[in-house]
Amino acid sequence: MKWSWWLLSVAFPMSALAAPVGLGSNDSLTRAEAINPVVLAPQTAFAAPEPGTPLYIARAVEFRASSETTGVWDQLPDRRWVWRAVIHARDALSVGVTLDASPALGRSTGHVYSPQGSSIYPLRTQTQERVHSPLVGGDTLILEIVTAAADSHPRFTISRLDYGFSDPANPSTQHKSGSCNVDTVCPEGDAWRDEIRSVASYAASSGAGTFSCTGTLLANTSGDGRPLFLTANHCISSESLANSMTLYWNFETSTCGGTPNGSRTDSQSGASLLAASATTDFALVELDARPNTAFDTYYSGWNATSSAPTQGTAIHHPLGDEKAISFEYAAPASTNYSSTGTTAAGTHWRIIDWDVGTTERGSSGSALWDQNKRIIGQLEGGGAACGNDESDWYGKLAVSWSNDGSNPCSSLSPHLDPNGTGAPTSIAGYDLNEAGGTTLPLSDACYRADGGGDNGGAIGGGSSGSLLLTWLAPLLLAGWWRRRSGLRGKH
Repeated sequence: MKWSWWLLSVAFPMSALAAPVGLGSNDSLTRAEAINPVVLAPQTAFAAPEPGTPLYIARAVEFRASSETTGVWDQLPDRRWVWRAVIHARDALSVGVTLDASPALGRSTGHVYSPQGSSIYPLRTQTQERVHSPLVGGDTLILEIVTAAADSHPRFTISRLDYGFSDPANPSTQHKSGSCNVDTVCPEGDAWRDEIRSVASYAASSGAGTFSCTGTLLANTSGDGRPLFLTANHCISSESLANSMTLYWNFETSTCGGTPNGSRTDSQSGASLLAASATTDFALVELDARPNTAFDTYYSGWNATSSAPTQGTAIHHPLGDEKAISFEYAAPASTNYSSTGTTAAGTHWRIIDWDVGTTERGSSGSALWDQNKRIIGQLEGGGAACGNDESDWYGKLAVSWSNDGSNPCSSLSPHLDPNGTGAPTSIAGYDLNEAGGTTLPLSDACYRADGGGDNGGAIGGGSSGSLLLTWLAPLLLAGWWRRRSGLRGKH
Protein backbone atom coordinates (compact mmCIF):
# COMPACT_ATOMS: atom_id res chain seq x y z
CA MET A 1 0.00 0.00 0.00
CA LYS A 2 2.78 2.43 0.81
CA TRP A 3 4.31 1.80 -2.60
CA SER A 4 1.10 2.58 -4.49
CA TRP A 5 0.70 5.86 -2.63
CA TRP A 6 4.29 6.86 -3.31
CA LEU A 7 3.62 6.38 -7.02
CA LEU A 8 0.66 8.74 -6.83
CA SER A 9 2.50 11.42 -4.89
CA VAL A 10 3.66 13.24 -8.00
CA ALA A 11 0.10 13.86 -9.17
CA PHE A 12 -1.67 15.04 -6.02
CA PRO A 13 -1.06 17.34 -3.05
CA MET A 14 0.35 15.59 -0.06
CA SER A 15 -2.84 16.38 1.83
CA ALA A 16 -4.68 14.08 -0.58
CA LEU A 17 -2.24 11.21 -0.23
CA ALA A 18 -3.03 9.84 3.20
CA ALA A 19 -4.61 6.43 2.77
CA PRO A 20 -8.40 6.44 3.03
CA VAL A 21 -9.45 6.39 6.67
CA GLY A 22 -12.03 3.69 5.90
CA LEU A 23 -9.19 1.28 5.14
CA GLY A 24 -7.38 2.01 8.38
CA SER A 25 -7.70 0.53 11.85
CA ASN A 26 -9.95 3.23 13.34
CA ASP A 27 -12.54 1.31 15.37
CA SER A 28 -14.67 4.44 15.81
CA LEU A 29 -15.79 4.29 12.18
CA THR A 30 -18.96 2.62 11.02
CA ARG A 31 -18.14 -0.64 9.29
CA ALA A 32 -18.46 -0.30 5.53
CA GLU A 33 -20.75 -3.34 5.30
CA ALA A 34 -23.20 -1.52 7.59
CA ILE A 35 -23.54 1.40 5.18
CA ASN A 36 -26.79 1.25 3.22
CA PRO A 37 -25.62 1.08 -0.43
CA VAL A 38 -26.97 2.64 -3.57
CA VAL A 39 -27.65 -0.23 -5.99
CA LEU A 40 -27.50 0.30 -9.74
CA ALA A 41 -29.22 -2.19 -12.02
CA PRO A 42 -27.36 -3.72 -15.00
CA GLN A 43 -27.01 -1.38 -17.98
CA THR A 44 -26.97 -1.89 -21.74
CA ALA A 45 -23.56 -1.74 -23.39
CA PHE A 46 -22.83 0.81 -26.11
CA ALA A 47 -22.96 -0.09 -29.78
CA ALA A 48 -19.67 -0.12 -31.69
CA PRO A 49 -18.52 3.50 -32.09
CA GLU A 50 -18.47 5.30 -35.40
CA PRO A 51 -15.14 6.57 -36.81
CA GLY A 52 -14.08 9.81 -35.18
CA THR A 53 -15.88 9.05 -31.90
CA PRO A 54 -14.41 7.76 -28.63
CA LEU A 55 -14.57 4.17 -27.41
CA TYR A 56 -17.00 4.14 -24.47
CA ILE A 57 -16.27 1.70 -21.65
CA ALA A 58 -18.89 2.85 -19.09
CA ARG A 59 -22.42 4.26 -19.30
CA ALA A 60 -23.41 7.34 -17.30
CA VAL A 61 -26.58 7.22 -15.21
CA GLU A 62 -27.81 10.59 -13.99
CA PHE A 63 -28.68 10.38 -10.31
CA ARG A 64 -29.13 12.79 -7.42
CA ALA A 65 -28.31 12.00 -3.80
CA SER A 66 -26.71 14.05 -1.05
CA SER A 67 -24.66 13.40 2.04
CA GLU A 68 -27.75 14.37 4.04
CA THR A 69 -29.62 11.24 2.96
CA THR A 70 -26.98 8.86 1.63
CA GLY A 71 -24.07 7.11 3.34
CA VAL A 72 -22.85 7.75 6.88
CA TRP A 73 -20.97 10.46 8.76
CA ASP A 74 -18.31 9.64 11.37
CA GLN A 75 -16.08 11.94 13.37
CA LEU A 76 -12.35 11.30 13.47
CA PRO A 77 -10.22 11.64 16.61
CA ASP A 78 -8.81 14.94 15.29
CA ARG A 79 -12.40 16.30 15.14
CA ARG A 80 -12.65 16.24 11.35
CA TRP A 81 -15.67 14.54 9.81
CA VAL A 82 -15.64 11.77 7.21
CA TRP A 83 -18.54 10.92 4.91
CA ARG A 84 -18.65 7.56 3.15
CA ALA A 85 -21.13 6.19 0.62
CA VAL A 86 -21.21 2.77 -1.02
CA ILE A 87 -22.18 2.25 -4.68
CA HIS A 88 -22.96 -1.26 -5.92
CA ALA A 89 -23.50 -1.76 -9.67
CA ARG A 90 -24.92 -5.22 -10.28
CA ASP A 91 -22.81 -7.32 -12.66
CA ALA A 92 -20.58 -4.35 -13.55
CA LEU A 93 -16.87 -4.76 -14.23
CA SER A 94 -16.13 -1.28 -12.86
CA VAL A 95 -17.93 1.63 -11.18
CA GLY A 96 -17.48 5.41 -11.18
CA VAL A 97 -19.13 8.32 -9.38
CA THR A 98 -19.48 12.04 -10.03
CA LEU A 99 -20.04 14.81 -7.47
CA ASP A 100 -21.09 18.41 -7.91
CA ALA A 101 -18.28 20.85 -7.19
CA SER A 102 -18.66 23.05 -4.10
CA PRO A 103 -16.47 25.23 -1.86
CA ALA A 104 -16.74 22.65 0.94
CA LEU A 105 -15.66 19.85 -1.42
CA GLY A 106 -12.74 21.98 -2.56
CA ARG A 107 -11.57 22.25 1.05
CA SER A 108 -11.86 18.49 1.56
CA THR A 109 -9.87 15.47 0.45
CA GLY A 110 -11.53 12.55 -1.25
CA HIS A 111 -10.93 9.03 -2.48
CA VAL A 112 -12.75 6.26 -4.26
CA TYR A 113 -11.65 2.69 -3.64
CA SER A 114 -12.66 -0.95 -3.84
CA PRO A 115 -13.87 -2.65 -0.65
CA GLN A 116 -10.65 -4.66 -0.40
CA GLY A 117 -8.49 -1.57 -0.97
CA SER A 118 -6.89 -3.15 -4.04
CA SER A 119 -7.77 -0.07 -6.13
CA ILE A 120 -7.49 3.41 -4.59
CA TYR A 121 -7.76 6.75 -6.40
CA PRO A 122 -7.63 10.28 -4.97
CA LEU A 123 -10.28 12.72 -6.22
CA ARG A 124 -9.49 16.06 -7.84
CA THR A 125 -11.75 18.03 -5.48
CA GLN A 126 -10.36 21.50 -6.16
CA THR A 127 -12.19 22.29 -9.38
CA GLN A 128 -15.05 24.44 -10.61
CA GLU A 129 -16.33 21.54 -12.67
CA ARG A 130 -18.09 18.39 -11.56
CA VAL A 131 -15.72 15.97 -9.85
CA HIS A 132 -15.49 12.72 -11.83
CA SER A 133 -13.84 9.71 -10.23
CA PRO A 134 -11.75 7.19 -12.14
CA LEU A 135 -13.43 3.83 -12.70
CA VAL A 136 -12.80 1.44 -9.82
CA GLY A 137 -12.58 -2.22 -10.81
CA GLY A 138 -15.29 -4.58 -9.63
CA ASP A 139 -18.97 -4.06 -8.93
CA THR A 140 -18.61 -1.98 -5.76
CA LEU A 141 -17.08 1.41 -5.02
CA ILE A 142 -16.64 3.24 -1.72
CA LEU A 143 -16.69 7.03 -1.88
CA GLU A 144 -14.95 8.79 1.00
CA ILE A 145 -14.73 12.53 1.70
CA VAL A 146 -12.80 13.89 4.69
CA THR A 147 -13.79 17.46 5.52
CA ALA A 148 -11.60 20.35 6.56
CA ALA A 149 -11.43 20.86 10.33
CA ALA A 150 -13.68 23.94 10.16
CA ASP A 151 -16.47 22.14 8.29
CA SER A 152 -19.11 20.05 10.04
CA HIS A 153 -21.43 17.91 7.93
CA PRO A 154 -21.30 20.01 4.75
CA ARG A 155 -23.61 18.96 1.95
CA PHE A 156 -21.98 16.90 -0.81
CA THR A 157 -24.04 15.89 -3.82
CA ILE A 158 -23.67 12.82 -6.03
CA SER A 159 -24.94 13.73 -9.49
CA ARG A 160 -24.02 10.71 -11.59
CA LEU A 161 -22.96 7.06 -11.49
CA ASP A 162 -20.94 5.21 -14.15
CA TYR A 163 -21.63 1.56 -14.95
CA GLY A 164 -18.47 0.00 -16.39
CA PHE A 165 -18.36 -2.66 -19.10
CA SER A 166 -14.62 -3.14 -18.63
CA ASP A 167 -12.08 -2.47 -15.92
CA PRO A 168 -9.29 -0.17 -17.15
CA ALA A 169 -6.94 -1.60 -14.52
CA ASN A 170 -7.60 -5.25 -15.40
CA PRO A 171 -6.54 -6.32 -18.90
CA SER A 172 -8.60 -9.51 -18.75
CA THR A 173 -11.82 -7.45 -18.90
CA GLN A 174 -10.76 -5.36 -21.89
CA HIS A 175 -12.10 -5.59 -25.41
CA LYS A 176 -9.96 -7.86 -27.57
CA SER A 177 -8.16 -5.94 -30.28
CA GLY A 178 -7.44 -7.47 -33.70
CA SER A 179 -4.84 -10.16 -34.13
CA CYS A 180 -2.85 -8.11 -36.67
CA ASN A 181 -1.84 -5.57 -34.00
CA VAL A 182 1.86 -5.67 -33.13
CA ASP A 183 2.79 -5.41 -29.45
CA THR A 184 5.33 -2.67 -28.77
CA VAL A 185 7.50 -5.19 -26.94
CA CYS A 186 8.01 -7.05 -30.25
CA PRO A 187 11.21 -6.55 -32.26
CA GLU A 188 9.37 -4.12 -34.56
CA GLY A 189 9.37 -1.68 -31.66
CA ASP A 190 13.09 -1.84 -30.92
CA ALA A 191 13.96 1.31 -32.89
CA TRP A 192 11.12 3.20 -31.16
CA ARG A 193 11.76 2.42 -27.48
CA ASP A 194 11.96 6.11 -26.49
CA GLU A 195 8.80 7.16 -28.33
CA ILE A 196 6.91 4.17 -26.94
CA ARG A 197 7.55 5.55 -23.43
CA SER A 198 5.77 8.81 -24.33
CA VAL A 199 2.40 7.18 -25.11
CA ALA A 200 -0.41 6.60 -22.62
CA SER A 201 -3.91 5.23 -22.72
CA TYR A 202 -6.43 7.28 -20.76
CA ALA A 203 -10.02 7.26 -19.58
CA ALA A 204 -12.17 10.38 -19.31
CA SER A 205 -15.80 11.14 -18.45
CA SER A 206 -18.27 12.80 -20.80
CA GLY A 207 -22.03 13.24 -20.58
CA ALA A 208 -22.57 9.77 -22.06
CA GLY A 209 -20.16 7.90 -19.81
CA THR A 210 -16.48 7.02 -19.55
CA PHE A 211 -14.44 6.51 -22.71
CA SER A 212 -10.92 5.47 -23.68
CA CYS A 213 -8.48 7.25 -26.04
CA THR A 214 -4.71 7.55 -26.54
CA GLY A 215 -2.31 10.48 -26.25
CA THR A 216 1.37 11.41 -26.25
CA LEU A 217 3.68 13.43 -23.99
CA LEU A 218 5.32 16.27 -25.98
CA ALA A 219 8.61 18.12 -25.72
CA ASN A 220 8.71 21.93 -25.93
CA THR A 221 11.43 24.34 -27.04
CA SER A 222 12.13 25.40 -23.44
CA GLY A 223 13.03 21.84 -22.42
CA ASP A 224 11.49 22.56 -19.01
CA GLY A 225 9.59 19.31 -18.62
CA ARG A 226 6.15 20.90 -18.70
CA PRO A 227 3.82 17.87 -18.98
CA LEU A 228 2.09 18.68 -22.27
CA PHE A 229 -0.05 15.84 -23.66
CA LEU A 230 -1.39 15.71 -27.22
CA THR A 231 -4.62 13.91 -28.07
CA ALA A 232 -7.78 14.31 -30.18
CA ASN A 233 -10.36 17.07 -29.92
CA HIS A 234 -13.16 14.52 -30.40
CA CYS A 235 -11.91 12.95 -27.14
CA ILE A 236 -11.05 16.07 -25.09
CA SER A 237 -12.91 19.26 -26.01
CA SER A 238 -13.60 20.92 -22.64
CA GLU A 239 -11.98 21.67 -19.30
CA SER A 240 -14.27 19.25 -17.49
CA LEU A 241 -13.21 16.42 -19.80
CA ALA A 242 -9.54 17.26 -19.20
CA ASN A 243 -10.11 17.38 -15.44
CA SER A 244 -11.59 13.88 -15.55
CA MET A 245 -8.66 12.23 -17.34
CA THR A 246 -6.87 9.25 -15.76
CA LEU A 247 -3.71 8.27 -17.66
CA TYR A 248 -2.16 4.81 -17.71
CA TRP A 249 1.53 4.69 -18.60
CA ASN A 250 3.50 1.61 -19.65
CA PHE A 251 0.40 -0.51 -20.33
CA GLU A 252 2.14 -3.13 -22.47
CA THR A 253 2.40 -6.90 -22.81
CA SER A 254 5.47 -8.53 -21.30
CA THR A 255 6.12 -10.79 -24.30
CA CYS A 256 5.64 -10.39 -28.03
CA GLY A 257 2.33 -11.88 -29.09
CA GLY A 258 1.81 -13.38 -25.66
CA THR A 259 -1.21 -13.40 -23.39
CA PRO A 260 -2.35 -9.82 -22.70
CA ASN A 261 -0.97 -9.16 -19.23
CA GLY A 262 -0.21 -5.44 -19.12
CA SER A 263 -0.41 -3.52 -15.87
CA ARG A 264 -2.05 -0.12 -15.34
CA THR A 265 -0.32 0.47 -12.02
CA ASP A 266 1.55 3.51 -13.43
CA SER A 267 -1.34 5.99 -13.41
CA GLN A 268 -2.07 9.63 -12.71
CA SER A 269 -5.20 11.77 -12.85
CA GLY A 270 -6.19 15.30 -13.79
CA ALA A 271 -5.31 17.79 -16.52
CA SER A 272 -6.24 21.23 -17.84
CA LEU A 273 -7.15 21.95 -21.45
CA LEU A 274 -4.76 24.45 -23.05
CA ALA A 275 -5.73 24.48 -26.72
CA ALA A 276 -8.00 22.61 -29.12
CA SER A 277 -9.35 22.81 -32.65
CA ALA A 278 -11.90 20.80 -34.60
CA THR A 279 -10.15 21.76 -37.85
CA THR A 280 -7.34 19.32 -37.26
CA ASP A 281 -9.03 17.52 -34.35
CA PHE A 282 -6.26 18.20 -31.85
CA ALA A 283 -6.36 18.85 -28.13
CA LEU A 284 -3.39 19.82 -25.98
CA VAL A 285 -3.69 19.41 -22.22
CA GLU A 286 -1.31 20.06 -19.39
CA LEU A 287 -1.24 17.27 -16.84
CA ASP A 288 -1.69 18.26 -13.21
CA ALA A 289 1.91 17.17 -12.61
CA ARG A 290 4.81 15.56 -14.36
CA PRO A 291 4.57 11.78 -14.60
CA ASN A 292 6.35 10.12 -11.71
CA THR A 293 10.02 9.53 -12.50
CA ALA A 294 9.44 5.84 -11.73
CA PHE A 295 7.22 5.68 -14.82
CA ASP A 296 10.25 6.42 -17.02
CA THR A 297 8.30 8.51 -19.53
CA TYR A 298 9.76 10.31 -22.54
CA TYR A 299 8.95 13.67 -24.13
CA SER A 300 8.48 13.06 -27.86
CA GLY A 301 9.79 15.47 -30.48
CA TRP A 302 7.69 16.96 -33.27
CA ASN A 303 7.88 18.54 -36.71
CA ALA A 304 5.75 21.65 -37.29
CA THR A 305 6.95 22.22 -40.84
CA SER A 306 4.82 21.36 -43.86
CA SER A 307 7.50 19.12 -45.37
CA ALA A 308 6.08 15.83 -46.59
CA PRO A 309 7.05 12.71 -44.62
CA THR A 310 8.33 9.66 -46.44
CA GLN A 311 6.71 7.14 -44.06
CA GLY A 312 4.61 7.00 -40.90
CA THR A 313 4.64 5.20 -37.54
CA ALA A 314 1.80 5.06 -35.01
CA ILE A 315 1.98 4.01 -31.35
CA HIS A 316 -1.43 3.55 -29.77
CA HIS A 317 -3.84 1.51 -27.60
CA PRO A 318 -6.26 -0.33 -29.93
CA LEU A 319 -9.63 -0.86 -28.22
CA GLY A 320 -7.92 0.37 -25.05
CA ASP A 321 -5.78 -2.78 -24.98
CA GLU A 322 -2.02 -3.00 -24.46
CA LYS A 323 0.19 -0.68 -26.49
CA ALA A 324 0.73 -1.49 -30.18
CA ILE A 325 2.88 -0.12 -33.01
CA SER A 326 1.96 0.24 -36.69
CA PHE A 327 3.98 1.15 -39.80
CA GLU A 328 3.20 2.71 -43.18
CA TYR A 329 6.22 2.51 -45.46
CA ALA A 330 4.69 4.66 -48.22
CA ALA A 331 4.56 8.44 -47.93
CA PRO A 332 1.42 9.73 -46.15
CA ALA A 333 -0.72 11.88 -48.47
CA SER A 334 -1.59 15.52 -47.73
CA THR A 335 -5.37 15.81 -47.84
CA ASN A 336 -8.45 16.78 -45.81
CA TYR A 337 -10.31 14.56 -43.38
CA SER A 338 -12.02 11.58 -45.02
CA SER A 339 -10.85 12.71 -48.47
CA THR A 340 -8.94 10.48 -50.88
CA GLY A 341 -7.78 13.42 -52.99
CA THR A 342 -4.49 15.20 -52.40
CA THR A 343 -3.75 18.88 -51.77
CA ALA A 344 -0.67 20.54 -50.36
CA ALA A 345 -2.98 22.83 -48.34
CA GLY A 346 -4.70 19.87 -46.68
CA THR A 347 -5.41 19.75 -42.96
CA HIS A 348 -4.66 16.03 -42.55
CA TRP A 349 -2.20 13.30 -43.38
CA ARG A 350 -3.78 10.20 -44.91
CA ILE A 351 -2.34 6.76 -44.23
CA ILE A 352 -3.56 4.97 -47.33
CA ASP A 353 -3.24 1.52 -45.77
CA TRP A 354 -1.03 0.19 -42.99
CA ASP A 355 1.77 -2.16 -44.01
CA VAL A 356 2.27 -3.50 -40.47
CA GLY A 357 -0.45 -3.42 -37.83
CA THR A 358 -3.52 -1.20 -37.87
CA THR A 359 -5.49 1.17 -35.60
CA GLU A 360 -8.83 0.65 -33.88
CA ARG A 361 -11.30 2.46 -31.62
CA GLY A 362 -9.32 3.52 -28.56
CA SER A 363 -6.42 4.54 -30.81
CA SER A 364 -8.05 7.97 -31.27
CA GLY A 365 -5.71 10.82 -30.42
CA SER A 366 -2.55 8.75 -30.87
CA ALA A 367 0.37 10.39 -32.65
CA LEU A 368 1.84 9.82 -36.10
CA TRP A 369 5.66 10.03 -36.32
CA ASP A 370 7.66 10.70 -39.47
CA GLN A 371 10.84 8.93 -40.55
CA ASN A 372 12.89 11.20 -38.26
CA LYS A 373 10.87 10.24 -35.17
CA ARG A 374 9.08 13.58 -35.03
CA ILE A 375 5.33 13.77 -34.44
CA ILE A 376 3.44 15.21 -37.42
CA GLY A 377 -0.18 14.68 -36.36
CA GLN A 378 -2.73 12.83 -34.24
CA LEU A 379 -5.41 10.33 -35.22
CA GLU A 380 -8.90 11.63 -35.95
CA GLY A 381 -10.42 8.56 -37.54
CA GLY A 382 -10.66 6.16 -40.43
CA GLY A 383 -11.73 2.67 -41.36
CA ALA A 384 -8.46 0.79 -40.87
CA ALA A 385 -8.78 -2.57 -39.13
CA CYS A 386 -7.33 -6.05 -39.29
CA GLY A 387 -8.38 -7.67 -42.54
CA ASN A 388 -8.84 -4.54 -44.65
CA ASP A 389 -6.77 -1.95 -46.51
CA GLU A 390 -8.79 1.10 -45.51
CA SER A 391 -7.29 4.47 -44.64
CA ASP A 392 -6.72 6.58 -41.51
CA TRP A 393 -6.52 10.38 -41.26
CA TYR A 394 -4.29 12.34 -38.86
CA GLY A 395 -4.75 16.06 -38.20
CA LYS A 396 -1.57 17.88 -39.26
CA LEU A 397 0.58 19.29 -36.49
CA ALA A 398 1.85 21.89 -39.00
CA VAL A 399 -1.70 23.26 -39.38
CA SER A 400 -2.41 23.05 -35.65
CA TRP A 401 0.80 24.98 -35.03
CA SER A 402 -0.61 28.37 -36.05
CA ASN A 403 -4.40 28.04 -36.13
CA ASP A 404 -6.24 31.40 -36.09
CA GLY A 405 -3.01 33.40 -36.22
CA SER A 406 -1.41 31.43 -33.40
CA ASN A 407 -4.36 31.99 -31.07
CA PRO A 408 -3.27 30.29 -27.82
CA CYS A 409 -6.72 28.74 -27.44
CA SER A 410 -6.56 26.90 -30.76
CA SER A 411 -2.85 26.68 -31.67
CA LEU A 412 0.10 24.61 -30.55
CA SER A 413 2.87 27.16 -31.08
CA PRO A 414 2.23 29.29 -27.93
CA HIS A 415 2.61 26.17 -25.81
CA LEU A 416 5.27 24.14 -27.63
CA ASP A 417 7.33 27.29 -28.23
CA PRO A 418 6.43 29.23 -25.05
CA ASN A 419 9.17 31.86 -25.43
CA GLY A 420 8.10 32.67 -28.97
CA THR A 421 11.45 31.89 -30.53
CA GLY A 422 9.80 30.95 -33.81
CA ALA A 423 12.52 28.37 -34.33
CA PRO A 424 13.23 25.56 -34.43
CA THR A 425 9.98 24.26 -35.87
CA SER A 426 11.20 20.70 -35.48
CA ILE A 427 12.78 19.34 -32.31
CA ALA A 428 13.97 15.98 -31.06
CA GLY A 429 12.47 14.30 -28.03
CA TYR A 430 14.20 14.03 -24.67
CA ASP A 431 14.21 12.43 -21.25
CA LEU A 432 13.45 14.91 -18.50
CA ASN A 433 16.78 14.32 -16.81
CA GLU A 434 18.43 15.31 -20.09
CA ALA A 435 16.30 18.43 -20.46
CA GLY A 436 16.70 19.67 -16.90
CA GLY A 437 14.76 22.70 -15.71
CA THR A 438 11.80 23.01 -13.38
CA THR A 439 8.14 22.76 -14.26
CA LEU A 440 6.70 26.25 -14.69
CA PRO A 441 3.43 27.46 -13.15
CA LEU A 442 0.36 26.13 -14.93
CA SER A 443 -0.04 27.62 -18.39
CA ASP A 444 -2.84 30.07 -19.04
CA ALA A 445 -5.81 28.05 -20.28
CA CYS A 446 -8.75 29.26 -22.34
CA TYR A 447 -11.16 26.65 -21.08
CA ARG A 448 -11.12 26.81 -17.27
CA ALA A 449 -14.49 28.55 -17.01
CA ASP A 450 -16.19 26.65 -19.81
CA GLY A 451 -19.07 25.79 -17.54
CA GLY A 452 -19.05 22.09 -18.26
CA GLY A 453 -19.32 21.07 -21.88
CA ASP A 454 -18.67 17.46 -20.98
CA ASN A 455 -21.03 15.95 -23.53
CA GLY A 456 -18.13 14.83 -25.68
CA GLY A 457 -18.25 12.31 -28.49
CA ALA A 458 -21.20 11.52 -30.71
CA ILE A 459 -23.27 9.61 -28.18
CA GLY A 460 -26.14 11.08 -26.20
CA GLY A 461 -26.00 11.90 -22.51
CA GLY A 462 -26.57 9.51 -19.63
CA SER A 463 -29.93 7.96 -18.93
CA SER A 464 -31.91 8.31 -15.75
CA GLY A 465 -35.57 7.70 -15.00
CA SER A 466 -36.07 4.35 -16.73
CA LEU A 467 -33.00 2.84 -15.06
CA LEU A 468 -33.52 1.05 -11.77
CA LEU A 469 -31.83 2.61 -8.76
CA THR A 470 -32.76 1.08 -5.41
CA TRP A 471 -31.83 1.35 -1.77
CA LEU A 472 -31.30 -2.00 -0.04
CA ALA A 473 -31.11 -2.67 3.66
CA PRO A 474 -27.74 -3.90 4.92
CA LEU A 475 -29.31 -7.19 5.98
CA LEU A 476 -30.19 -8.05 2.36
CA LEU A 477 -26.58 -7.66 1.35
CA ALA A 478 -24.98 -9.35 4.33
CA GLY A 479 -23.82 -12.35 2.33
CA TRP A 480 -22.46 -10.11 -0.43
CA TRP A 481 -20.45 -8.04 2.07
CA ARG A 482 -19.04 -11.13 3.77
CA ARG A 483 -17.27 -11.87 0.50
CA ARG A 484 -15.41 -8.58 0.82
CA SER A 485 -12.24 -8.58 2.90
CA GLY A 486 -9.97 -6.02 4.43
CA LEU A 487 -12.70 -3.72 5.83
CA ARG A 488 -12.11 -2.60 9.37
CA GLY A 489 -13.96 -0.43 11.86
CA LYS A 490 -16.95 -0.53 14.19
CA HIS A 491 -18.70 -3.91 14.62
